[in-house]
Amino acid sequence: MSEPTTEKLEPKEGLFVLHLFYRFEPRAATASEAPAKLLLAGVETLLAEARGTNRSQAATLSLIGPADLGFVFLSPDLYQLHRWEKRLGALLGRHGWTKVFSFFSMTERSDYTTSEEEHADQLTSQEGLVPGSPEFEGKMKSFRERMRHYTEVRLYPTLPDWRFFAFYPMNKKREPGANWYALPFSERKELMQGHARIGRSYAGRVIQYVTGSTGLDDWEWGVTLFAQDPYEVKAIVAEMRFDPVSAHYGEFGPFFTGLQAPVSEVALRLAGSP
Repeated sequence: MSEPTTEKLEPKEGLFVLHLFYRFEPRAATASEAPAKLLLAGVETLLAEARGTNRSQAATLSLIGPADLGFVFLSPDLYQLHRWEKRLGALLGRHGWTKVFSFFSMTERSDYTTSEEEHADQLTSQEGLVPGSPEFEGKMKSFRERMRHYTEVRLYPTLPDWRFFAFYPMNKKREPGANWYALPFSERKELMQGHARIGRSYAGRVIQYVTGSTGLDDWEWGVTLFAQDPYEVKAIVAEMRFDPVSAHYGEFGPFFTGLQAPVSEVALRLAGSP
């Protein structure tokens, strides 16, 4: 057998993101403790490798409902992400686990953020500041720093350790009378900025990551939410459904929810332990 490839495939910017959700379907061959221990050891080794790889991350999830176990991987190297997915699938498949859903996407910039020129116009037209004045330049400097931080967080996020997790894929509609892509850019931008204001009102209560999958998966975006209290996830999704961006133009896929937990804890729960 030839040596595995060490080739890398890194994007121009951002990270690759992979969501994997599995359901446990016990078989006679998986009943003994020995195979379960071997599986757990193999998965823990893989996760340690992922977490120890530069700029890569992995979260493990105890899911509720249609799936039992979930993973979220972030990596700058698609070859590495591909190897982890295939190794994990082979490990779990031998021990009674079936993949029920996956989602491949990338972190990305927003097309609808306020530009430097727009902010400068707001400072002159709304605040009456004179371009070049110390106050004007100070506010422009603060704006650039905020936008730099915002872009960095979107492209290179750090997964939090918050307890509750939710994920859903989504599209923007292309229907007669409700075609998002037929709207002028200025109208789309105004709508999205209103949508974003709702998200910002949940700062400190919900952490949201929107990753892009156009050309990569069946849906156009994936929305990943973390919170300490599931109520906050329910509240932000409900409020956003009434916003025009969702009400008129949003299409939503299946929801997956659960708790962040070590794989060993998920295994114990499936075995009937408290």
